[in-house]
Amino acid sequence: MEKKGPDVLLISYDDISNDKPVLIVGRKGKRGLAHIVNAFQDEEAEELYKKLTIQTGRN
Repeated sequence: MEKKGPDVLLISYDDISNDKPVLIVGRKGKRGLAHIVNAFQDEEAEELYKKLTIQTGRN
């Protein structure tokens, strides 16, 4: 993958409004608009959310 500068990813997680948890990954594009890159649901969404938000003892 070629480096082109900083890459800003936006993560959205929802486990309240649906009966299944959903995690959406977006990328900040030109003019600040977000474009959806991928979406996950159910157990996969929960697992990714935990990996991204639970501190693992690193300082």
